[in-house]
Amino acid sequence: MRLVTGVLVVSALVVPVSSWGKTSAPSKAAVQKLLQQRDDVRHKGDWAGYAQFFTPDATVMNSDGATYKGRAQIQKNTADSWSGGAYKGAQMQTTVDSVESIAPNVAIADATFDITNIAGGGSRKGKITVVLVNGKDGWKIAATRSMVPTPAGAVRTSKQ
Repeated sequence: MRLVTGVLVVSALVVPVSSWGKTSAPSKAAVQKLLQQRDDVRHKGDWAGYAQFFTPDATVMNSDGATYKGRAQIQKNTADSWSGGAYKGAQMQTTVDSVESIAPNVAIADATFDITNIAGGGSRKGKITVVLVNGKDGWKIAATRSMVPTPAGAVRTSKQ
């Protein structure tokens, strides 16, 4: 009886841990499609549709340091930036570099972004990390973190 109990306890502990490496992430192509659809909806100005790509409690940190929490803030602040703000008329292209599973129904994707046609000319290129969760409505964005790379070393913070 002790042997059976011991085997059951060990199995209960080992099976969940061993399944961590066996979780499935969406394919790189599937994440690329999701992010392209998100970008397309943004370009159309469908802000309610844009927000639906995110989980209800998602967080977004843009490369300018602005942070939004929840669909309502994501919808409002993205609309403000892209309809009448700094990115009015701009186009964004996101290219997925890698996707990996980090837990059951959770994946992380690293990508690059390129925003072109920014008012006044110019572009903005950077990196974005996207955390995705798989729920009853499929894969949704739970968090994004964007950054624009700077050279290594000190960054001048004031005019001299």
